[in-house]
Amino acid sequence: MATSPLNSQIDLPTFKVLVEGQAIKDYYEVQSIQVEKGINRVNTAEVVIIDGNPADQNFEISESEDFVPGSKVQIDLGYHSTESMAFKGIIMSQSIKVRSSANGVRSMLTIKCSDEAVKLTVGRKSRNFKDKKDSEVITSIIGETAGIDKTVAATTFTHKKIIQYDCTDWDFILSRAEINGFVVICQDGKLNIAAPEVSGQAALGLTYGVDIIDFQAELESSSQLTAVECNSWDSAEQKLQSGQSVEPTVNEQSNITGKTLASVIGLSTFKMGTSVPEDASVLKEWANAKLQKSRLAKIKGYVSIPGSTLAELGTLLELNGFGARFNGDAYISSVSHTVERGVWTTNIGFGLDERWFSEIHRIESPAASGLLPGIQGLQIGIVKQIDEDPDGEYRVLVDVPVIEESGTGIWARLSNFYASNGIGNYFYPEVGDEVVLGFLNEDPRFPVILGSVYGKKLKPAYTPDSENKTKGMVTKSKMKLIFDEDKKVITIETPGGNKVTLSDDAKSIKMEDQNSNKIEMSDSGILLDSPKDIKLKASGNFTVEATSGVTVKSTGDASLTGNNVNLKANIALTAEGAASAALKASGQVEVKGAMVMIN
Repeated sequence: MATSPLNSQIDLPTFKVLVEGQAIKDYYEVQSIQVEKGINRVNTAEVVIIDGNPADQNFEISESEDFVPGSKVQIDLGYHSTESMAFKGIIMSQSIKVRSSANGVRSMLTIKCSDEAVKLTVGRKSRNFKDKKDSEVITSIIGETAGIDKTVAATTFTHKKIIQYDCTDWDFILSRAEINGFVVICQDGKLNIAAPEVSGQAALGLTYGVDIIDFQAELESSSQLTAVECNSWDSAEQKLQSGQSVEPTVNEQSNITGKTLASVIGLSTFKMGTSVPEDASVLKEWANAKLQKSRLAKIKGYVSIPGSTLAELGTLLELNGFGARFNGDAYISSVSHTVERGVWTTNIGFGLDERWFSEIHRIESPAASGLLPGIQGLQIGIVKQIDEDPDGEYRVLVDVPVIEESGTGIWARLSNFYASNGIGNYFYPEVGDEVVLGFLNEDPRFPVILGSVYGKKLKPAYTPDSENKTKGMVTKSKMKLIFDEDKKVITIETPGGNKVTLSDDAKSIKMEDQNSNKIEMSDSGILLDSPKDIKLKASGNFTVEATSGVTVKSTGDASLTGNNVNLKANIALTAEGAASAALKASGQVEVKGAMVMIN
């Protein structure tokens, strides 16, 4: 059964402050104690002590060894010298303050403390985890930091890669924990990372008119979602992959369900998406985590009560006497203790924020690493100059209109699909071209040309059609490489009329020059055609061979000259002149056969 904070004597609050296991000196006049705890937050505490003597011009307690930063501290709270631990951590800082008023001068020492988990919040890191589950990654990261114990619930999916980029360990852990539907709870030097505990018996029970000081609660519909769908792009299958949420089990509070409240907005499905490929099981966990956050945000509020350490993060708080809309077991999301002027008050927050941790806190490093104000998104540039890079980096000078429409310009690197040492593609834009710029690290000093764009003023060489049949390249001097997707033809052409055509449609390869010379290969054979001479020349042998027959024909003279000319017929040899024929030699003439017939 839930216990009321009034079940014990609460007329005499007492406390202990221990540093390195030893109670602070009895004569230290503690002005106030403040302890702040919250889910997905690092617990903190603040102790204010009267210190400083203007006559001695000294702050004795401050300069003592009692409150040196880094020392371990514990704060116990209770009544009648029976205390329970309310905070455990380390001293982070001390500060002194002097206040003057009509009543004189008051000076004080403030000691600020944090849970050991604060060590995870300092220093941005980047690293790659391969073939790991989220729980394994989180366990590994926490294990690198001394002084922090941990309990991490197991996750199921093994990621091929998880990358922590330029963020603190704390921010990275929170982000990955949330996606798995987990909460992170600092518990006095130990991190508990698991799904919210939303069932069981509440340890603390409160009743309106009996044991509360202040109370505020809100039943809110806009945070409630009917269902959640998460999508990612499956590049292998070239289609969207989806994960659907299932209704979570949550704490029983109010006679109105989250699903009923979701009908106020009426959105059938809340969708989230990413362009990267994610496994279907990951998408489902993501969707479930979002719907769970929504349900735990149904009722949010706080209640102030006489001091009690029964209120613990991530447990249930039984509320009675607040009507059917708010009665039930609230989920405790924050606990604060205030001890001041002999009074101990505990403030309990319930209900979670429906937003992701990354929506509430800026976890990324600033644009341009904070070196100067960054530039976001892609920008337009106008090419100003392509040569004489003063640094010899082969960059292009561009004007960026949003920075300066026409001025000295900024040198931009040119992105290529293939660029290596002395090799690669070589296509520079023309002066006056409109280009798209990205910026390294969002730093406006370091643009990169990602590509050029067409527009009404800078038109393409061809007009697009619905079938997208024509592709190609046309240079400034009108040299062309054109692909006809419809007829499957590739054409290479110069402005002077020299052209090579490879055509599947005509089943041919044709070469033509500006002098009307032509070579054509087709299903009819090979044609060499010239309005003038054709010369075939070889430094070695020249062979003409055909399976069927060889015909040499000329409307003019035909001559065959060589040191030795051999004419050989496997069957018959005929030499004939329509008008006359001559067989002649400066030396011997031999005519030989089985029978020689003359005339």
